[in-house]
Amino acid sequence: MMRYEWIRRSTATLCLAALLTGCGQVESLLVMNGDSTSGSRDTRVSYNKSKAKQGSVSSGLSKQDDPTVFLESAAAYAEGQREYETAAKHWAHLASLEPENMLYVTNLATSLRVVGRHEDAERVLLQALREDPKNVDLSEEMAKTLIASGRLREGVAMIERINAQPGVEPARAARLYSATGVAFDRAEKHAEAQAQYGLALKAQPHNASALNNLGLSYAMAGQLELAEKTLRRALVAPSAGTQVRQNLAMVLSLQGNTEEAQRLAGRDLPPSLAKQTVGFYGSIADQPDAWRDAAAQQ
Repeated sequence: MMRYEWIRRSTATLCLAALLTGCGQVESLLVMNGDSTSGSRDTRVSYNKSKAKQGSVSSGLSKQDDPTVFLESAAAYAEGQREYETAAKHWAHLASLEPENMLYVTNLATSLRVVGRHEDAERVLLQALREDPKNVDLSEEMAKTLIASGRLREGVAMIERINAQPGVEPARAARLYSATGVAFDRAEKHAEAQAQYGLALKAQPHNASALNNLGLSYAMAGQLELAEKTLRRALVAPSAGTQVRQNLAMVLSLQGNTEEAQRLAGRDLPPSLAKQTVGFYGSIADQPDAWRDAAAQQ
């Protein structure tokens, strides 16, 4: 019984780190950025969208000469490489060029949240919400930032206000329910978290982020077989990618299936690092001091 508790608690520590990456120290292993599990999130910005309100490129610039085209592409590429500090710099530059473009502001805040700069993200969002208080994208990002920074009640309350509005589209509803689930998991209320992920999947049945988070929630609750089954479902979802593979590799390692875990980890990591990572996951259950040290840092 004692050894099982070691395993459960060590698993919970690892999975919470994964969840919070997604939340805000990376979209971590729980993710809050919609379907960003693929490794590059939909910035919802393109040349045509961001310039539609202007009708044409100002000052006689061609699309090739317009700096916003380059900066948008650079920001999206940086996000795809998970270089969120770099992405934040590009979004900040874009927001300075077009301060009225709230998509740039939202993406800037998201990148700041992902790298753990919660105060900076909140400051950006508060200023933008003063100018555009009815912007739902800004409010959603603020809720995620509050959850990532540990202000769970405030974040969940804001999500509930957004969800109470009429006409919330399924994709947004799924993101909001999933973010609420992250808050509950962080508070170690796994049953409540799983109910929220269930609502997210009711809104979008194949949402990779919700499935990913649900699988990690099961793992934190010590239900590794159910966690594996759920993460395998997430892996075949259209938007699944790096995070889901690495999370499944972690769960497989904790169950002793190191061969498949290493194969999955090796799709995104160099062979030596994949072996080292899987070895760590697989050994932690037999080393109670390891998870005690890790838990002390949470």
